[in-house]
Amino acid sequence: MLIVATIYASLKLAMRLVIYTVLGGLVIIVRHHNRKKSRREMDKDTEKFVAKTKKDSRGKYPWEP
Repeated sequence: MLIVATIYASLKLAMRLVIYTVLGGLVIIVRHHNRKKSRREMDKDTEKFVAKTKKDSRGKYPWEP
C-alpha cells in the first residue's frame, strides 16, 4: 500500500511540474510577443508625433536645447 501511495504522489508531483512548466512557458512567450508589439506601436506613434511637431527658427524641436 505504501508503494502505491508513493507512486501516486510522484505522479501528482510530475503532473503539476509539467503543467506549471507549460503554462509558465506560454506566459513568457505571450509577454514577449506583446512587449515587442507595444514597442512597435510606441515607435510608430513617436514618429507620427515628431512629424506633426513644428520646429523653431533654428530647426530644432521644442524639447531640444
